[in-house]
Amino acid sequence: MLHDFTIAAGDICEDPIGLRVRVEDVDVYDYVHFSVVESRERADTEGASGEMSHIAFVHRFTKLGNPSLHRPAA
Repeated sequence: MLHDFTIAAGDICEDPIGLRVRVEDVDVYDYVHFSVVESRERADTEGASGEMSHIAFVHRFTKLGNPSLHRPAA
């Protein structure tokens, strides 16, 4: 099941086991680069990063939102 097709830098996403990540970039080869924000499983994953194909990412993660879209304008 595809949760959301549009993933952009700054999006916060979570998988079914509670791994929460922030999308850092989607490159020209359609790979999503992300950093771990929070994990229910292990505390030592804080600050970890990774990458996976866009299709694998949208199959695993559900988009929670983009916090930068909710900031007040300066």
